[in-house]
Amino acid sequence: MTEALYQGDQTDFYLAPSNVADGVNLAIHLNRPILVEGEPGCGKTMLAYSIAAEKDLGDVTKIPIKSTSHAQDLLYRVNSIRRLQDAQNQQNPNARFIYPYLSLGPLGKALHEPMRSVVLIDEIDKADIDFPNDLLDVLDNFSFEIADLPEEEEKECKAAHGFGRKIQSDKKTQPIVVITSNREKRLPEPFLRRCIYVRLLFPNDSAELRDIVRKNTKLTTAEMNEEILKAAIESFKTVRKKAVGSAQKPPSTSELIDWIRILHWKGKTVEELTENPELPPYWQLLFKNMNDIDAHEAVAKKSSEA
Repeated sequence: MTEALYQGDQTDFYLAPSNVADGVNLAIHLNRPILVEGEPGCGKTMLAYSIAAEKDLGDVTKIPIKSTSHAQDLLYRVNSIRRLQDAQNQQNPNARFIYPYLSLGPLGKALHEPMRSVVLIDEIDKADIDFPNDLLDVLDNFSFEIADLPEEEEKECKAAHGFGRKIQSDKKTQPIVVITSNREKRLPEPFLRRCIYVRLLFPNDSAELRDIVRKNTKLTTAEMNEEILKAAIESFKTVRKKAVGSAQKPPSTSELIDWIRILHWKGKTVEELTENPELPPYWQLLFKNMNDIDAHEAVAKKSSEA
């Protein structure tokens, strides 16, 4: 049976532009990982959850990357500490072998399991450059070998854990791998070549922003009418336009959603939102540091005096 295409708008929490949905479908068709970039707060992480929900693929396997992350930990692990402890017990023969201490990592499990899933490798740019390089062959072939498992122990490992030295994903059940990056570090070109690149841009269309807010806040028109929501979105766009290019962290969709919730809780009106669109109620909460707040306030006051 042909797998249904990803639409990007079939969930109650996410709305992907058509070009992003196309990129996702092309990556799945080509059996390539999806590299997603975009400014913080634009929905990179939630794209993976949207794919899993639309395709009914169960829970997302999220792998948050840190500066200390190693690629092998995603594939498999050897519990050396437990093996050392067992070696102190002369009556325990397990320490003579490797396989009792082997386990698959999150990506290794996704490759081994006989069902398709979504794997999210989140913020890969936080890791050392060796991290993406060490994943090159894995992401090319969706397979890897457990080099630490001696060949003579493969039979026992299969009996104990259900896997041997080589982990190979079937094409029909190959996981959909979504990789996010904030471009804190430049990723190596051989790694980039293996990915389908998707860029999430801030949606400037007011109608699209309205749909995103409605999906994420779950606020009905009875709870927040269209006039208030329209005024809030236009005010937000005004604030963001002045912040782009100067602020360290311009407000994005995540800030918009939280801000709309605050306006609802505080019962703000159209009049309050349109009185000064550059400095609307609780505008400070759209920024994440003192310098950006001070800079926007100065620009807004200068604009009002002009």
